[in-house]
Amino acid sequence: MQAVASFKRWLFRLYGPEAAPIRLSQRRVYVLPTRAGLAFPASLVLMLTGAINYNLSLGYALIFLLAGLGLVALLHTFRNLVQIEISPGRAEPVFAGDMAHFGLQLLNRRKQGRFAISLNLAGGKPVSTDLAADAATAVNLPLPAARRGWLRPGRVTLQTRYPLCLVRAWSY
Repeated sequence: MQAVASFKRWLFRLYGPEAAPIRLSQRRVYVLPTRAGLAFPASLVLMLTGAINYNLSLGYALIFLLAGLGLVALLHTFRNLVQIEISPGRAEPVFAGDMAHFGLQLLNRRKQGRFAISLNLAGGKPVSTDLAADAATAVNLPLPAARRGWLRPGRVTLQTRYPLCLVRAWSY
């Protein structure tokens, strides 16, 4: 059990609280394909087999165009999360059984907007937001307060599947 905890700490760089603001660098953003992202290259392979079998020049063009589109979608999904700055906000006191709201401030310093960013606390409902170019956005993450006392929200997960839902980029 200790080995699993140390592996998770190494893999996700879980060394305790960090100083604010936290900037999502390239090493903190992970990218994996979704189900549609796994079906996409499989369908391209089937199309390529048909294009080879029937010697279709336009089939080759379409397949390579779609493969390039998939690679560009991967890049744009990654760039949608990288270099976002996260600062903590305020949390108001609540009674046991109510919904506690933890505030976060997201800052986008790029000249392009960032779209369809979903934030989630473990045990809470996800909240989606868009970030305008060169702007900051305040987000409140809900979490049920099951008991009295200090409530630790845990790790916040930021994720996006923008623009084509072929890949999922996320960060903790």
